[in-house]
Amino acid sequence: MKIVARTALINQSLPLESGQVLDRFELAYETYGELNAQKDNAILICHGYTANQHAAGCGPSGEAKPGWWDAAIGPGKPIDTNRYFVLSSNVLGGAGGSSCAASLDPTTKKPYGMRFPVVTIGDIVKAQHQLSEQMSISRFHAIVGGCMGGFQVMEWMASFPSHFDKAVVLAATYRVSAHTIALMAIIRDAICSDPDWQGGDYYGSGRKPDRGMGLATRFGLCIWMGRSVMEQRFANRLSGDKRLHYGFGPEFEIEQFLQQVGAGSGEKIDPNSLIYLGRTMQYFDLSRRYPYLPDAFEHFQGKALLVSYDSDWRYPPEEMELIHQALESAKVPSKHITLSSTFGHGAFIYDFSSLAPVLSEFLN
Repeated sequence: MKIVARTALINQSLPLESGQVLDRFELAYETYGELNAQKDNAILICHGYTANQHAAGCGPSGEAKPGWWDAAIGPGKPIDTNRYFVLSSNVLGGAGGSSCAASLDPTTKKPYGMRFPVVTIGDIVKAQHQLSEQMSISRFHAIVGGCMGGFQVMEWMASFPSHFDKAVVLAATYRVSAHTIALMAIIRDAICSDPDWQGGDYYGSGRKPDRGMGLATRFGLCIWMGRSVMEQRFANRLSGDKRLHYGFGPEFEIEQFLQQVGAGSGEKIDPNSLIYLGRTMQYFDLSRRYPYLPDAFEHFQGKALLVSYDSDWRYPPEEMELIHQALESAKVPSKHITLSSTFGHGAFIYDFSSLAPVLSEFLN
């Protein structure tokens, strides 16, 4: 499988929903496979919260681990790179090399920090559209995304409905709940409460909010990993010498695992990017722009596949069903499938086997 990693410089202004304007910006991406002569075999993968654009293979940049959706993308896999040209785009504010808080402000020649403008899902999709234009891709065969990636797919349906044929929305909702807003707020507060965060200006200081990031990452794991999976994997088994010490150090296997997850998390993703993407998710609400939700999809002429999971308590199946009903009201051919999994919200990544035949059939 041919893998290419690049960063596009978009010399085109991007008006943001906040009222600010990016005069130009960078957007990092990876591609897999080959774009055919007709340029009609492209599939856009929209990544979810915290992930970067490295979606498949071990990558051309020396990544030791396969991409976050390697189970789905590759030769002979459901998103078959023998047939499709797959574009995995990073997002504005993301941690994979795109314009974000760590980028240099052209005015000050220093990293933006928290002076980088807040971006929305709408801003992210407009940037992706400009990237597709620069790559001379006028129409995608499909656009696919889970979680925050699913938000992006719906925004594409609303804002650029004639630019793709098939929409795949996985484990998502048309508007985030108060519960999700609260979760993102706790993650943000965990980072910002670390003195080493320094108001977001930790770049070049020799200090990063590692403790805050560790706490945020451990909390995030509890969002993604379902209760039953955690119980099956760890239960209340003791670690180390397998005896109780009657203190407050890590005595259980799950506690040790959480420590491992939190260690070095600040090296995997820029803390400010985690804050920005969390805020982006908090702002997502299609019904704010379209009080009658079918209006968001009335111009989309393609087909839609919606997949939810019975154990997903963040974006439960009943919320996906509301999207399905809106699509049907807008006369969009739509199928909503609820899959069974113990993996909770992260099932579309960590329990791919049940999704594989559904996705493969829809894309073909």
